[in-house]
Amino acid sequence: MPHSRRAFTLIELLVVIAIIAILAAILFPVFAQAKEAAKKTSCLSNQKQCSLGILQYEGDSDDTFPMVDTGSINGPGWGFGRPDYVWPELVMPYMKNWQILRCPSDSNANDHELSEDNTTDNNTIFLGPNDPNFNYSRASRTDFGLNYTFLCPWVLVPVTGGTYVGSHPINMSQVGSVAKMLEGIETIWNRVGGAPEGGGNWTVEAPCIRDTAGNWLPPVPPSQFYSYGGWDVNPADQSWLEWGGAWPFHKTNGMNTMFVDGHAHFTTIGALSAGCDVRSSHVGLVYDRNKYIWDLD
Repeated sequence: MPHSRRAFTLIELLVVIAIIAILAAILFPVFAQAKEAAKKTSCLSNQKQCSLGILQYEGDSDDTFPMVDTGSINGPGWGFGRPDYVWPELVMPYMKNWQILRCPSDSNANDHELSEDNTTDNNTIFLGPNDPNFNYSRASRTDFGLNYTFLCPWVLVPVTGGTYVGSHPINMSQVGSVAKMLEGIETIWNRVGGAPEGGGNWTVEAPCIRDTAGNWLPPVPPSQFYSYGGWDVNPADQSWLEWGGAWPFHKTNGMNTMFVDGHAHFTTIGALSAGCDVRSSHVGLVYDRNKYIWDLD
């Protein structure tokens, strides 16, 4: 006599589907967190490679930091293309991989967007590999902005024939503690409607540049220094300068950060602003230089 086979009832199928849905609801966020954690680790690794590349560059340059901008006489200025060169281009012979300049969590750091001509206001022009500004564009949109204020200040210096618009790098010997001084951090190019766009930025603004007596901290030259304006505290217009151009790509309370000695680790926003009375437009003052990780002390 043949065995009878009992089919699943509708209720049993619905129970199984419900269990699968519950498991998916529990596990998908876990998978997403694991994926983002992997991106954060990869980003930190890329950042460390950048920092080691800078160290190698310094080793061949009498311990002098790379210029954030090589500049030119009378401009055109910082970030506006040739004849200027930005620091990732100078360090690239030591890194040998353009992908190192990108954070995996930055969806805007892709071949297409980074080839956009950033030297004009026309965002419909995309550069080819043979264009003299092709590498300039993707180098100036690196996701790791250099602490230019204290490592290589932007300057406007009178020279024969006009004004040198560029930067002045310091020597490693000027840094008090290479393991504690911030060298660079994750950055964004722009911020529209609250969301980053266009990749990263080759520089980052320090939150404060003067002490409580109002004196400019070295090596900032008061009569020659140029800045975008520091941190834009709680910007109503959702400015990209909320943290001086730095950005928490990994949806946490801080950013991956590289230091002058070549190491890199995650740093909270609180630690980034420690020792400084942060206010918009560089109005804030440094009250504890032992805690402040941006300057040379």
